[in-house]
Amino acid sequence: MKNYQKILYFFVLPILAVLLYPPQSLIKGIGVVIAAVLLFALIGYFLLRGKELALTFMIFVQGMNVIIRLMMFFSTGFTNQGQPNVLFLITCFLGLVLSFWLLVRLDRQDIRLSMVG
Repeated sequence: MKNYQKILYFFVLPILAVLLYPPQSLIKGIGVVIAAVLLFALIGYFLLRGKELALTFMIFVQGMNVIIRLMMFFSTGFTNQGQPNVLFLITCFLGLVLSFWLLVRLDRQDIRLSMVG
């Protein structure tokens, strides 16, 4: 696996998948966003170093993100009057798809082999 693929799979896409929310939501919790980015950078570092526990944790976090986004999709995506919150629905769906894809992709053999060498 090439270095840019490792950076994409271990750093960029996991952060994007978890933090893909409307901008106004992220601005309100900027401290949490910064802490999450630092945590994912640390996990990515451990993935590059070949730590299996970091891979297990990353797969777990992406799976939890899929479950949370499924639960939030309809409850937060629509107002009490039934009006859609389009920006939230789009970002929620994209984050759900990206997390699901990462969940499946990170559990493949080539990822595990690239962690070793």
